[in-house]
Amino acid sequence: MFEFRLWAALTEQSRGQLHVFLPLADRGVDALIHRLTDGAYLEVQAKSRSTLMDGEVHLVILANSLLHDEVLIVAGQLVDGGLGPMVLVIPVRDFKRLAYLTTDQGKPIYSAEFGMRPRSDTKWLPWLVPADRIAERLGVGVEGLEAPVERPREWRSDLGFLGEAEVARRLAESGELNLFRPFPDSETAEIAVLHRVSRRVVGLQVKTVDVAESRLHATVDVYASSFRASPTTYIVVLASLRDGPRFHEECLLIPSTQLLDIATDDGAGHLQFVFDPASRGQPQLDPYRRRLVDLHAEVERLL
Repeated sequence: MFEFRLWAALTEQSRGQLHVFLPLADRGVDALIHRLTDGAYLEVQAKSRSTLMDGEVHLVILANSLLHDEVLIVAGQLVDGGLGPMVLVIPVRDFKRLAYLTTDQGKPIYSAEFGMRPRSDTKWLPWLVPADRIAERLGVGVEGLEAPVERPREWRSDLGFLGEAEVARRLAESGELNLFRPFPDSETAEIAVLHRVSRRVVGLQVKTVDVAESRLHATVDVYASSFRASPTTYIVVLASLRDGPRFHEECLLIPSTQLLDIATDDGAGHLQFVFDPASRGQPQLDPYRRRLVDLHAEVERLL
């Protein structure tokens, strides 16, 4: 419950400039936060308690769950209707430096206590922030932000969902990749991919077109108003076959920064280009053609 209240608070406070991605598998990161102001992805672990002991939140965290120093711990109290008045926002490296290291049944643990009305001499003071200013601590100033323009609802077909599921399935074949889906789906990237070793992240937008062996070419549409080019965002295009295997063996992997080199504006809010799998008549797409079976390896190379 604390986690979802936290994600909602970040989205509201930042006016959508902090975009939350939630994991498809539990691998030690509760969310990726995409900071749209500079494109950075922040790894977050959320920790909470619903009751206080002597007016303080008491945290106990297994040491083997704190393996990556760059992850942010966001911890606080869960109260009726929201979050407690103060929240701890601290990188793992600093948490391990300041917390108490002990053992429980032979397992190393870190423990910490912080109050909702912190004393001026508490060692946690530099990392404590009012619950209504968490977004500011994550790098998005709350003053002067305008309410986000709500984009029109875009109908997502069953075919589009199948394409996204296929990309997620292909990437899951790599044990090195941790996959995340947006909460809510309100930006260019629809799947965020975290490399478990390098800790680098890329975002993927998935487009799926409907083709047949007798007519392989189809138009790819990208919704222009929500499209934001970024060096860490790529577009994956799949071709779904009506009369054969579910997907054509060839796909596209396009850097979002190069989309405007191959797409045109249709004048109705979409960027468009034609995709003809295995065609030799589209040299502008040749640099982006990939074998679908190699998709997970191709994404790994980006990371």
